[in-house]
Amino acid sequence: MSASEEREDAVAILNWKGTNEIRSANEYNANLLFTILDSLDGNKTIVWDRDRTVMHRVNLFAGASVLAAHGVVANHTIEAKKQAQIGTQHVVFFLAPTMASLDLLCDYIDNVHNDPNILYQVCFIPEAWYVVRESLKLRSAGKYWERIESVREIPLCWLPRDGECLSLSSPQIASRLLINGDWTYLHKCAVALNQLVDMCRGRSSSSHQRPMSVYSKGKWATDVARMLKKVRITAEADHTSKSADPIEGLLKINRIVLIDRWVDPLTPMLSQLTFYGLIDEIYNIGMVNSVKVPEAEFEESNECDPFKEKEIHLIDEVYHRLKHSHINAFSIEASKILAELREDEQFDREKMSVAEYTVLVKKMPKIINGKKMIRVHMRLAEMVRSYLYCNLSDLVKAEKDLLDYADSDKPISIIEDQAFDAAPLNGVLRLISVHSLTCGGLKSSVLQHYRRIVNQSYGSSALNKVLKMQKMGLIREKGSGGKMLCEYPPMMFQQMKKNYELLPEVVNEAKLDDMSYAYSGFTPLLCKILEEGDRVKWAGWPKTVLGDDTDPIAEKDGRGTCIFVIGGLTRSELAVIRENLPNVALVTTSALITGDKLLDNITNI
Repeated sequence: MSASEEREDAVAILNWKGTNEIRSANEYNANLLFTILDSLDGNKTIVWDRDRTVMHRVNLFAGASVLAAHGVVANHTIEAKKQAQIGTQHVVFFLAPTMASLDLLCDYIDNVHNDPNILYQVCFIPEAWYVVRESLKLRSAGKYWERIESVREIPLCWLPRDGECLSLSSPQIASRLLINGDWTYLHKCAVALNQLVDMCRGRSSSSHQRPMSVYSKGKWATDVARMLKKVRITAEADHTSKSADPIEGLLKINRIVLIDRWVDPLTPMLSQLTFYGLIDEIYNIGMVNSVKVPEAEFEESNECDPFKEKEIHLIDEVYHRLKHSHINAFSIEASKILAELREDEQFDREKMSVAEYTVLVKKMPKIINGKKMIRVHMRLAEMVRSYLYCNLSDLVKAEKDLLDYADSDKPISIIEDQAFDAAPLNGVLRLISVHSLTCGGLKSSVLQHYRRIVNQSYGSSALNKVLKMQKMGLIREKGSGGKMLCEYPPMMFQQMKKNYELLPEVVNEAKLDDMSYAYSGFTPLLCKILEEGDRVKWAGWPKTVLGDDTDPIAEKDGRGTCIFVIGGLTRSELAVIRENLPNVALVTTSALITGDKLLDNITNI
């Protein structure tokens, strides 16, 4: 057998499942779902919320065929108000924990006349909000509560991203904390992390559990670590009243490292230059790890409907190999995959044995799928590269100039030009933010000038967004205070730039182990802080121990580290962490974000 046949074919695996840690987390979540469904004897009809994110969240772990294997005979939307099939014993409502979903539930109960013997089971995903539960109890003097057999939650908190990251899918956390001061989001992070600890350790036999260390960097991280310890103590005190879950203890994690997004608010405001970072910036990668692109542009055809979109799922092995590549070095990695595919196709039918034919037949579907997927991703790369050079090149150049040198006393001409040309608002606001963050705040006259041109070009709603960015610390006025003063300490970019060498003189965009490759010469501060912490084994970081004492063996072993970024992480930063911190076994975050997503989630003051 040739070397090509012996080599593991990792080129064309459809539905790549990701790292071992991600697969373990997926198994954990799937079993949470199946445990509840299997506890209900008989046939079940699922009624889905109008909020599509609920269905997307469930389908990440179980599709229609898998649900059918657990007794689900029908799936209805709650707005359709269809009666359950004959022979159904349970109607299971999968709902988001919102008042709007509660209204839909009550409307369904009022208008759908199912057999009275059918039991209604309500499952809130990912949590059962106390206010919604109590409202359900009290509404119409308990009329709806009496009709429902049970109300529970299915905590599908951790969603897989790109096969190498877990996300809470909560991009609004930063704005909720900085504008509204809503600390309950930190508690939600602590509860989710407690579930992550359960995946590592389990709840049963707490006296024999291996302790775990939690390190924190930043104000939010410190608060979450404190909350996590309290949540953990409560959970372990209650473990005697709950049976041990056989699916717990799947992850092999030695420590959890918490870090605030706002130790580095600058990086999300910059343009990402990795392949999948650009895809996210331009097309927005969705919850189910897919993007929708204009079909006419993708097919390069004038005959296609100009309004029709093509959905592309980013879950294959080809994408996994290409996604971390810098867009300028994309062709290098793509050529390696094409060479492997050509090598796999080179065979001599006349000289092949029966065993070699058997191997070839088994490999052929993977080869065919690999050729298909490489064409898809090469076309995507052409599209994002074209968009980059046509629409973003001036902005990227301006960002680089500001990183090298920023003058707080003068407005930037490209910002003025972009505003006067009514370019996309978020792009203008991101560049203003980069200007402010790189020079430690803007002079009052410069900030007033930016406010004025934003108001003139985009209206008062855009000006209101600028004020909220000030409240979040994305834009600062030198020497100002009062209501617009951000509670989070400033980044101090000029000092950090020197201390961490954020702008190295030499950069190689084709080398993934160059920490500055993903942003073409700029190293994300958050990644440098994590790299330094990993190098010194987190010495000097505030430490919280879950359990009685630390495990000396685990403490000395740098491997098995889990990172949790509170406030969001960009895909380019994820690439830098994955390629440069081998001790990090699992990366988790409150959300995978872009600058646009962060600004779109700014809430009311």
